[in-house]
Amino acid sequence: MKIRKWNRQGWFAGCVICPLLLFALVLAAVVATPALNGAAEAIDFDKSCSLTVNAAGGELAEDAAKADVVIDLYKVADAAPVSGYDTYTYEFSGDYTGLSLSADPDEAAWKTLAQQAARIALDGKTPAVTGAPAGEAIKDLSCGLYLIVARGRDIADYKIEITGEDGEKSIATIAESMEYTYEFLPSLVSLPSKEADEDGSINTAGPGDWLYDFSVTMKPTQALRFGSLEIVKTLSSYETKDPATFVFEVEARLGDKIVYSNVVSLSFTEPGQKSTLIEKLPVGATVTVTEVYSGAVYRPTSEVTRDTVIAADEVASVTFTNTYDDENRGGGSVTNHFEYDSESGWGWTKIPDSE
Repeated sequence: MKIRKWNRQGWFAGCVICPLLLFALVLAAVVATPALNGAAEAIDFDKSCSLTVNAAGGELAEDAAKADVVIDLYKVADAAPVSGYDTYTYEFSGDYTGLSLSADPDEAAWKTLAQQAARIALDGKTPAVTGAPAGEAIKDLSCGLYLIVARGRDIADYKIEITGEDGEKSIATIAESMEYTYEFLPSLVSLPSKEADEDGSINTAGPGDWLYDFSVTMKPTQALRFGSLEIVKTLSSYETKDPATFVFEVEARLGDKIVYSNVVSLSFTEPGQKSTLIEKLPVGATVTVTEVYSGAVYRPTSEVTRDTVIAADEVASVTFTNTYDDENRGGGSVTNHFEYDSESGWGWTKIPDSE
């Protein structure tokens, strides 16, 4: 029987990469194959196997290597010989006894089985192997069917539930690098296996010896992580009857790309401190905050431009201080209307409250 591996490249949508997670099937089909004829070595069920699970391939591999991905393996079924044939079938056991697989499963059937096994395994069951580093061989495995769960080593709540475009809910697990979250769907792998062909398919009925040392590469989805920025303004003295409004231009860059650009304002009717929070800024982005308007009678006593870098699980903060400049030049209470021009940047028009 021939089973094609599910192989999907990650893709980007705007600044955030959040497509439907897809399943990476890396399986050896184990239904009826031709009788032994000496063309290949018969399965040795007493021989131990090894499995190397790579966290990601292609363009994701370099950053995924920074996510400290570890592998848990749950043994779902033992490999049982089929008399007279160079193949094996599954004997589901223990907590997985109630699972089953049709005689001619397609990719959807394998995905369903993996999700069924994951719901059992991640409900407090003990793995056969816990926390093996991704990319390193896991040795001394007996022949059979294993569930692969990839997760971040130091993430306690790594189990999540995702909803596909079709509304179907699936279990997934996560790992995190400095800038990205990686989401994995649990996968099934059979040991021993056979070499994949040029199309990425594994055909246990085809020629070639059984592979007891096998490698697979997971296909996670990559999504930007986000942090927050707090702009803190201190007005040390307030000497006018009109509200004092301060305007800040905020620009965030990730690499050479502008990922956020906007203006925010804070208004005071007495001395003190106020702040505003900007959320959903990509982790690793460099943010420049410039105080571009301080009103007619207040002057800055700190730098008018501040830079900071957005970090995960933290609120980056920039502070500004103003004081009365001892020259009351008047001016009524106004509403500021902000507009963006591609050549001159952000600007504003003061609209008197009476209009």
